[in-house]
Amino acid sequence: MNEALQKHEINSQVPPLSNDMDKKEDTITLFGLRFNRVTQQQAMELVIDAAQNRKRGFVTTPNVNMLTLLPSKPELRALFNQASFQFVDGWPIVWASNRLEKLGLPERVAGSDLFPLICENAEKKGLTLAMIGAAEGVGDEATRRLKISYPNLNILGAYCPPMEAEFSAKSTADMVEFCNKRKPDILLLGMGIPKQEKWISANIDNLDIGIALCFGGVIDFAAGKIKRSPQWVVTIGMEWLWRFCMSPSQYWERTIMRFPLFFPMFIKEAFSRKT
Repeated sequence: MNEALQKHEINSQVPPLSNDMDKKEDTITLFGLRFNRVTQQQAMELVIDAAQNRKRGFVTTPNVNMLTLLPSKPELRALFNQASFQFVDGWPIVWASNRLEKLGLPERVAGSDLFPLICENAEKKGLTLAMIGAAEGVGDEATRRLKISYPNLNILGAYCPPMEAEFSAKSTADMVEFCNKRKPDILLLGMGIPKQEKWISANIDNLDIGIALCFGGVIDFAAGKIKRSPQWVVTIGMEWLWRFCMSPSQYWERTIMRFPLFFPMFIKEAFSRKT
């Protein structure tokens, strides 16, 4: 009884969930996923607007690795399509969109590229940021480095969740409490795909936040734990190869084993549109 009253009290204090993905004229459907048809600059503007106006929701950035999980885990489509905004992280998906649709996706919008733009504009507009994810101490180092780059950015804290395959009720309660004590305009999640998306989808109704960013390893990037590839490597669409060379054991499955699965999926998608 008390738990039900407590949940009702939390929900009554939190604005209703926003789903801007319903603006179909701004989206494109590929492989059963709805993507926002936006540039990186436009994506930043959508996120900042959602944060400013507390349009409680979350952002996902599906990549090729995630797409290749869909045949074996079709439930991920519904999960990802709950996102307020879904940006494309992967040049192969951009390439496919422009061959499957008259007006495809304009460019890759990766979380690792988008996050610095968000921080820059959040600093200008006085928005707050909090982080959940990464290993012990990584969030604190990310905070230290971000404060150097964006000295006026208001970072409310970083929380390192326990290493669990599925978060326990206690872990979830601790993370919800972390969020609701700080009430960040922007919540950065770095738990990995699809763990972070599952967690935010299950708990967002109880969170007093603006917008959540499901950006995977971005906390590690911000902390300098993972080295970003040079810009020219990103420009030619070979960042996946750079990451594989930097950490072959970590990226073996997603680059060598999973990447080739994308092309049969593309062919199947193309034929399905002709029938």
